[in-house]
Amino acid sequence: MFILNKDQLTFADEYTIKNEPIASIELMERAARACVTRITKNLDSATPIFVFCGKGNNGGDGFAIARLLLERNYNCKALVINYTPSFTEDCQTNYNKLKELKPEALFEINSEDDFEKIKFTTDDLIIDALLGTGLNKPLTGFLEIVVRFINSNFLTVVSIDCPTGLFIDKANSADDIVIHSNITLTFQYPKLSFLFSQNKYVVPQFEIINIGLHADLEHLLKPKQYFVGKSDIKQIITKRTKFSHKGNFGHALIIAGSETMRGAAIISANACLRSGAGLLTIHSVSKTIDALANSVPEAMSSIDQNSHLISELPNLEKYNVVAIGPGIGTDPETAAVIKKLLNYNSSSLVIDADALNILSENKTWLSFLPPETILTPHPKEFDRLTEKHDTDFERYATAKHFALKHKVILILKGTYTCICMPDGSSYFNSSGNSGLAKGGSGDALTGIITGLIARGYTAPKAALIGVYIHGYAADLATKKISKESVLASDVIDRLGKAFLKLED
Repeated sequence: MFILNKDQLTFADEYTIKNEPIASIELMERAARACVTRITKNLDSATPIFVFCGKGNNGGDGFAIARLLLERNYNCKALVINYTPSFTEDCQTNYNKLKELKPEALFEINSEDDFEKIKFTTDDLIIDALLGTGLNKPLTGFLEIVVRFINSNFLTVVSIDCPTGLFIDKANSADDIVIHSNITLTFQYPKLSFLFSQNKYVVPQFEIINIGLHADLEHLLKPKQYFVGKSDIKQIITKRTKFSHKGNFGHALIIAGSETMRGAAIISANACLRSGAGLLTIHSVSKTIDALANSVPEAMSSIDQNSHLISELPNLEKYNVVAIGPGIGTDPETAAVIKKLLNYNSSSLVIDADALNILSENKTWLSFLPPETILTPHPKEFDRLTEKHDTDFERYATAKHFALKHKVILILKGTYTCICMPDGSSYFNSSGNSGLAKGGSGDALTGIITGLIARGYTAPKAALIGVYIHGYAADLATKKISKESVLASDVIDRLGKAFLKLED
């Protein structure tokens, strides 16, 4: 699914209107009907609903939503926020339709004092249809007053298309006033700003509402930003053939663990084998290998001569993918192993955790990274690898540039993990939940991606599938276990079910 910028969204609407063809007012009606279907799901018709309507097209959506709710006998009122003298044409049309249907349901709001004429309670359902995606500068004046009023007085706010005051293509400043929605019903495509943690209080949840924009847009628009869903992954998943044998699914090497961090190697190994690798060898210290024999007997082992930390690189000839980083520490001897690996490895490469921290201390080594190397930093690791960032938008821009410059695949982990490709494209992942916010989750992801590359997926496909299925397995886990209690091992245990559902 595309992530479109403001200009592309405008083009999408205009193209649909011209080529379906459909009148703009009918497209607005279609969007309003879709929103009402979602809003009324499990909603008591007696619940007081107040639709705050602007005077642009988002306000037009709001007036249409209010009319449709009233036609369904919901307890709804529309507030006309007079921050500007005139309506857009379609907004005026829907205002007139509502006024004709039930004029007593319309309230003109010209100043903050007008709110005192309405009997509000904190439990009212508020629908924000003030500005949508049309914002071009921070809120000021009367609109700012209205948004402050909403944020201060109500518990449940549904924003239509985009919370009022939020930019969709750039960062808001810390003192900008923005609606704090509970859920945003956004039209057809997710908006980039929804996917960054800096907006977690503004858009804690969003749902994509299909309003039937023209199918040709998939071919006409060529954005480089995508939102990855289940259907996308199902299209690139391949099944094993009947006459396959272990030699068909590669041999992975994971260099992980140290005397005090054995679990990272075990988690990565389990995840790798559960993700399709035909053979797996773990190179680690003796205590990790001893623990591995009991925990993952299917994995082979290579024991480092140093009993405390990784100090040597095994022969790489038989491996088609190498992963390094989980639990290895940052000792100079281990750093020397990474430098040697970058100089002599010809296989696919996955770099995570402490290996990333070592790279951040030796940035000149970045030039040695083979094309399509996969790096999996969380935001702090990425900042150490590059520079400190003040906003998620800045970090995202750097991540795209980093992947393009070094010809690598950069997986920037987060709620909507972003995969930046060497061609400049980026993919935000839709699966997963906060149960993954726990030690070991990153080690599992490294193992999953490594296993996928071993069994034959290209590095880009392994990154996309690996990130999605990691989150999807966590979603399956939380159907039985509280997010508080999910462990990396629980996620790995659900990988089989996740693959089964995606292969179906």
